[in-house]
Amino acid sequence: MKRIYLSVLYVFALTLVFSSSLLAYDIQFFGNGVLPAPEDEANIKAYIDLGQTQAGAEDWEKWQPESSTVIILPSNEDIQNHQDILIKMEENGKLVAVSDLLDDSQYPVFPPYSIFTENYHSVVFLNFVGDGSIFLDEESIQAIQKLTPEKIFVIGTEKNLPPIQEKLVIFESIPVEVIEREKITANYSQVVSVPENPVILFFYSSRCPTCRKLKNETTPPIFEKYQDQIKVVYLDYIFSENYEKLVFLEEQWQVENTTSVELFSEAGYVTTEENENVNLTIEELIQKTISHSETDKKKVTSNAGAIEDIIFQRFKGFTPWVVAGAGVLDGLNPCAFATIIFMVNLLMVLGHNRRKILEIGITYSITVFITYLLLGLGLFHVWQTLAAYQVFSRVVYGIMASVLLVFAILSIKDAIQYKKDKKETEFSLGLPKGFRVKINQYLKKSFSEKKLIFAAILSGFVISLLEAGCTGQIYLPTIMYIARQSTSMRAFLYLILYNAFFIVPLLVVFFGVYYGSQSKALVNFGRKNILFSKLALGSLFIVLSVLLWQSALS
Repeated sequence: MKRIYLSVLYVFALTLVFSSSLLAYDIQFFGNGVLPAPEDEANIKAYIDLGQTQAGAEDWEKWQPESSTVIILPSNEDIQNHQDILIKMEENGKLVAVSDLLDDSQYPVFPPYSIFTENYHSVVFLNFVGDGSIFLDEESIQAIQKLTPEKIFVIGTEKNLPPIQEKLVIFESIPVEVIEREKITANYSQVVSVPENPVILFFYSSRCPTCRKLKNETTPPIFEKYQDQIKVVYLDYIFSENYEKLVFLEEQWQVENTTSVELFSEAGYVTTEENENVNLTIEELIQKTISHSETDKKKVTSNAGAIEDIIFQRFKGFTPWVVAGAGVLDGLNPCAFATIIFMVNLLMVLGHNRRKILEIGITYSITVFITYLLLGLGLFHVWQTLAAYQVFSRVVYGIMASVLLVFAILSIKDAIQYKKDKKETEFSLGLPKGFRVKINQYLKKSFSEKKLIFAAILSGFVISLLEAGCTGQIYLPTIMYIARQSTSMRAFLYLILYNAFFIVPLLVVFFGVYYGSQSKALVNFGRKNILFSKLALGSLFIVLSVLLWQSALS
């Protein structure tokens, strides 16, 4: 279901989280002179101190304009004469950046870059004091690229800027402005305006496959079409601060049917879980937002307590049956099903007894329950957003999908062999008996009972981190928020209830496969309909493989 609501209602409240679209914000560079006077502070959002101040060390350290950020980009002379003061200023909350100053262990003495953000529009500052041979480390480069700032300011010297500028081509899609220290005259002062585009907030969950597909595949073309006219900000609501913003906007716009993906702007919102025609709906919102931005906005102050009250009121409206139902719906996870079916069939092919298969299946299911419970309490969320984690998840799914595809091919090969020879065969997946015996002997030597249990725990943990349902957007984030922000026993019990019912579909699938494989009626049916059984099994493996490949590529 997708909806779009366009209106001028709530515009005053919404400017809390959106930019004043046609108004740029100002930052002021100063250096080689006196500190800026308080009367000059009116519209300045950030002061960029280029150092070489004529003020006394104590005045320099204590100078802090009200309602403005101070970023210090010291010169080499400042570092030599006042490094202790610079360290103290950083400890007191001021931002100090030196991009190429390393200690004896080659670790940065100060942060290699600094960021200032206003209304989701960011500026990055790089400050080079050496000879130009040292540049940013790979982690810093990736962080800046991911941020996609409106501009990068580079401060350097006549000597080090040429080699530095050659390396800046890595940021080719980001405007770069250079300031040469030799041209910083006495009492230097320059005010720079950072233009702001209308903002569209894209709320999603990094654990939701539908969200990821909409974010990474479906919507980018429409956003690229308007990339010079709007600013799209992606906010993962598994983090409490983003969930608070989402709840605030839902209340302001009176959203009735919440979905796993929601987009908001000053002009309206879109809620969707569908891929079909969603870009047409989003484009309508974009065009309305661009047009709507011509109206001046009035900013207001948010009331964090009011937002928390809204979330608590939502929580009070939940009942055990509603929470349990949301858990069951979110538990319909094809990738978790594919994993446990894969494990059961592999253990059966390799000749493990029923007790061992039961132990492995139960262990896997309990691990999924515990992992999701810990996720609900806020553990592992930062890990889930890391790029390396995303790559790892794709590799895991790719391997499993490939193995299932091999199983499908071998099952079909079994069926073809039976049709040709008309001989009853056992469940072999096309593997010769001698080969299967050797594999089983090898695995029994390599994997003790404890190692098999550990493998089940590891796979359950990994799969739980990789995937989650998308249907419980209003329930699970709210329960998680309450559980993290308070000591509410009811919230914790609801979290347990949700996760207990979350694994119900998984247990149904496991016991269905487990007891189905032992059912005399099913076994007799399989023996009487060998060709059909093997083709059906091969088809199941193909479907599971396709599902896993979709997750690997999303």
